[in-house]
Amino acid sequence: MFDMRIDSGISVWDGLGFGSSEAVEADRIRSELWAREAEIARLRAEQVELLRGADRLQLDTADGSRSMTDWVVAELDVSPQTAHRMMRIARSHQADIEAGMTAGVYGLDRAVFLCQLRELDSPEQVITDQHQYSLGHLYGLIEKLRRISRADEQSTFEERYLVLQSSLECSGGRFWGQTQGADWESISRAVDTRESSLPVLPTQSVGQRRVDALASICLDSLTGTRSSGEENRAVMVAEVFVDAALAAQSHGEAGVTLSSGPRVGPNTLAEILCTGKVRVIVQGEDGKPIGVSDRGEAIPPAVRLSVLHRDQGRCQIDGCHARYRLQPHHIQPRSEGRHHHLDNLITLCWYHHHVAIHMMGMNLDPTSPPHRKRLTWHNHGPPGLS
Repeated sequence: MFDMRIDSGISVWDGLGFGSSEAVEADRIRSELWAREAEIARLRAEQVELLRGADRLQLDTADGSRSMTDWVVAELDVSPQTAHRMMRIARSHQADIEAGMTAGVYGLDRAVFLCQLRELDSPEQVITDQHQYSLGHLYGLIEKLRRISRADEQSTFEERYLVLQSSLECSGGRFWGQTQGADWESISRAVDTRESSLPVLPTQSVGQRRVDALASICLDSLTGTRSSGEENRAVMVAEVFVDAALAAQSHGEAGVTLSSGPRVGPNTLAEILCTGKVRVIVQGEDGKPIGVSDRGEAIPPAVRLSVLHRDQGRCQIDGCHARYRLQPHHIQPRSEGRHHHLDNLITLCWYHHHVAIHMMGMNLDPTSPPHRKRLTWHNHGPPGLS
């Protein structure tokens, strides 16, 4: 692992545009890094031997710790993962693997993987030839050899959970959890498949695209197939409570709440009013309603169907031919006095409407053709780059 030999006359940096002095400096840095890592491995080996003695004396019990791993975390100020790995080597009593650490041949992570492979009855040749394998490959071998009993499967199934936690200000939320293998495969494949089908937007990370994919899958479960040419239609149904005074003072940035609890800002409110079925309850200073609308569609059905027919049932963003969850969008916002005129409406897929325009803040380029609309940023670039 820490092989510091460099072939005479040949540098690893040759052909990469490095000058001779730069190549020498690069090789020196690389060698120094190897040497420091080898020294760390030797020190870890010494710590492992000391921890074996601490375990024999049961210092964790004497100090009131729940386990030796917890004791190591507290004493050495290391992560639980590092503490667990050090104790695993200390209790494995595999002298040749510890000797490899003492010699600086490999570090803590590789030593732990080798211990696990031996415990799983891996062919000894794998241990002998370990230098040929990356840590990822060794981990793959461990996963391949690890046995899963009926009791293991039952335990994993019983430990499944999902947490949905609203943020303190009720403007969003987070979620996490775990599940057993078959269900995890279904979930991950569904998210990956949907993510790969979504258009690529600037500045988006993979994590953000995966959240958008999950949101669209959930939307599928809430919006059924409709008749009269409205298949795959995304409809947002909501009761919106508006504190008249707060909303007016803040231009919609405060005082707007959905009936289920979350607060929303101007972007979400604009999207709801753009395409959803909405009942708006306007409240006065005492919280009493001073005005209630019928829960009707923001855009009359006849107008919406006319827009869909005109645009041939496809998203009108240039390069996108999606028919998924089509929604009408106001080219000029209703807040600017524009209404449900056909010339002010365009058909967009859920992704370009919800994600690109209402959430990311992109706009339709007014200079682009009617049925080949391009997206542009509201100012001069994406947030943080303008």
